[in-house]
Amino acid sequence: MSITRNAIAAASITAGIAGALILSALPAQAHPGHDGNQGGRQGGGGFGVQCEFSHSSSVDPIVMPGHAGMSHLHEFFGNTATNENSTGASLLTGSTTCNDSNDLSAYWVPALYQDGTRVAPISARVSYEGRGANVTAFPAGFMAVAGRTDQTAAWGCSTRGGQANFGTNVATVPTCDAGSRLVAQITFPQCWDGTSLDSADHISHLVFATGNVCPTDHPVRVPQVKLAVLYPASVTGGSGVTLASGAASTLHADIFEAWTGNSLQDRITGRGGQRPAAFGGQQDAQQGPQNGQRGAQGAANAGVNPDQTVAQNQAQAVAPGQGGRGDGGRRGPGQRGGGAAPAAPAAPVAPAA
Repeated sequence: MSITRNAIAAASITAGIAGALILSALPAQAHPGHDGNQGGRQGGGGFGVQCEFSHSSSVDPIVMPGHAGMSHLHEFFGNTATNENSTGASLLTGSTTCNDSNDLSAYWVPALYQDGTRVAPISARVSYEGRGANVTAFPAGFMAVAGRTDQTAAWGCSTRGGQANFGTNVATVPTCDAGSRLVAQITFPQCWDGTSLDSADHISHLVFATGNVCPTDHPVRVPQVKLAVLYPASVTGGSGVTLASGAASTLHADIFEAWTGNSLQDRITGRGGQRPAAFGGQQDAQQGPQNGQRGAQGAANAGVNPDQTVAQNQAQAVAPGQGGRGDGGRRGPGQRGGGAAPAAPAAPVAPAA
């Protein structure tokens, strides 16, 4: 790793109070040649993981490692043990709310307030876009923060039976009609420098591709992560939405990657089937066999509560063209049923931390 966590923590502490730290850690400039939330997939295909809401805490193990109560309030998904002392190694010993038990990663966003009242989210859909032999899995312990720009963050409404419609201005939150749910989406870059698990600003070790080509100083193609957070009906949106980090325009997300063994590389290359998690995401495990044959149509199934149904529809909007794997996951991502995924080459070895 090219920069130590102690150095990052020291730089963060001297930067000021925790709220300012988060905002200063997120670059505001756009990236030429990339259209952010409006763009297509880089590398083609991908897969998504559904992670139920886990817990809230005023900690940030990336920006403020080792310090409890110094961050604004965050909502955590995935790893249930995420705290101020979390590391890649500690996350791998935990449990998860995600519907793939191999994904022990931690994902989090600032808490949302509707007209001054905090409202807990329902779930997050984590989309890993890009697949094939030229896409390299994140090593365990990889960290990044993204958002706060129109290119990397967006608000939208997800309706039952439809796809989420996202705006183009992160400062503007739509008012969602009855029967729809507010969704926040954050997009991460897909080109890595190949050595750093983190960087001083928590994002410059990743950059966006230009014309689907990674630059020479960030030559390693990794999956482009999109985190889409679904909120309950009590969040109606509009000007009444604020975040623990400030205005709606400060929308951002953190990812702390921790997949067991080679499971992430296997999923990228189409070889890995997901194992249902111990809890969370039960509907995917139950409906996977049908979804694998019908593509992204699981939201039409009966017997699912409205918020879960919208979560499935929102998942389609984030990762269209993806059939569920269910028990076994033999079909490659992006297929709508049919034959088995083609054999993939051996997974590349992740760079040493």
